Amino acid sequence: MTLKLNSTEQLFDYEILQLFPFTPETKRMGIIVRDENTNEIIFYLKGADTVMQNIVQYNDWLQEESSNMAREGLRTLVIAKKLLTQEKYQEFEQKITKARLQTINRSRYVREVIETLECDMELLGVTGVEDKLQVDVRQTLESLHNSGIKIWMLTGDKLETATCIAKSSKLIRRNDDIYIMKQVATREECLQELNIFKRKID
Repeated sequence: MTLKLNSTEQLFDYEILQLFPFTPETKRMGIIVRDENTNEIIFYLKGADTVMQNIVQYNDWLQEESSNMAREGLRTLVIAKKLLTQEKYQEFEQKITKARLQTINRSRYVREVIETLECDMELLGVTGVEDKLQVDVRQTLESLHNSGIKIWMLTGDKLETATCIAKSSKLIRRNDDIYIMKQVATREECLQELNIFKRKID
């Protein structure tokens, strides 16, 4: 794999050693490469800030910057890296190969091996990507509202991002109130939150 830095026309050559695809469960993806110029072995990881903040080294700005971007309706991704010694990588390679040969609970064993690398990583940065609304979304939602149809939005986005998109798409209208429920773990807690909400609107 060759990458070119446009500003200097410099080329960087890497050998891909391992690739860990994104999954909805882990909310992250990773890759291990060998720099063919320096022979360094580097583990790169990118994922949702909610999971990455527990993986990267301590910092005092990631959570604040991610929240700021989310309030602007941007989808955030955190990027980190870790240098691996040749011995560390060989040890990891043996474990991941063994895990991939398992016939029972293979994915769990593989995930556990990968997680041994996912700690104390160097934070490289956070990106914010705008997810533009499709054409006529606002008009369509307005027509559905006017027809008396109830609309629900299901999303895996952060609360701030979801709220911003709901407002920009006119899913939430100017006179609508927003009620935020706390996280619940049981049916009883859910019913309790719904009852609190019901009392607020009665």
